[in-house]
Amino acid sequence: MPPNAHALAERLRRDYDRFSPAQQSLARYLTEHLAEIPMLSAHDNARTAHCSPATVVRFAQALGYSGYPEMQRVVRDAQRPSLQDPRETTPGSPLEGLGAVLARERSALDDASQYLRSPGLNQLVVALRDRAPLFVVGEGQARPVVSVLEERLSRAGTPVVSLSTLGAAERAWLDAISPRAGILVIAVGRETRLGDAALAAAQSAGVPVGVLVDSPVSALARPPLARVVPCDSHGSNPSLVPMVAVAQALADALARPVERRIPSGGLAAA
Repeated sequence: MPPNAHALAERLRRDYDRFSPAQQSLARYLTEHLAEIPMLSAHDNARTAHCSPATVVRFAQALGYSGYPEMQRVVRDAQRPSLQDPRETTPGSPLEGLGAVLARERSALDDASQYLRSPGLNQLVVALRDRAPLFVVGEGQARPVVSVLEERLSRAGTPVVSLSTLGAAERAWLDAISPRAGILVIAVGRETRLGDAALAAAQSAGVPVGVLVDSPVSALARPPLARVVPCDSHGSNPSLVPMVAVAQALADALARPVERRIPSGGLAAA
């Protein structure tokens, strides 16, 4: 695995003749746009390099990375100096490593802002504003984000229906959805059954649906109003800080008067 951005560029150039035609096209693009990799999803690279997102993921794995997100982190780390100050904590204390944790979260917020700066959240706001009720759905690891949205939107007077499981009652809600409703799907990890059901219900009822998803290779990242909010994993647990920040910004924007718009890429403070 190339351990840094320089080594990655060297590997792409050195092994170019060994790559397949699709990989060569991707290698050329990555070499020319190496500095942009932290801001480009697998879908972005695939579209420009004329290959599939799966090819992007498999190519990163062929280079020795666990996947495309790890390759992004290697390039990102080369662009950003270390944010940890070893003087922040005392070795052996309960807070040892706090600086590193906060640095990762700050980096994750920066990356989420970069992802959203181009398309922004405005299209989601325009599609979902004034929809009543607004269904906010998300299962498993997405549940804390659903709770944040439900609390913020309810406090602002927006009628909200939150769904976090896919049982008979939840299916009944989705089957009887009103034409005036809207759906916001939150997806983190591999749990997509509820999100899939919500997308099907939205299509059947002809209502708008927006998606906040943590990975560009998720099936739920494909709808037009899907926005990728990367949630780096630390061990087996994803960091939800970026997703919560984006959810807060979206909830606040939905609660504002129609004539006001959120700034492109703006994130609310947690």
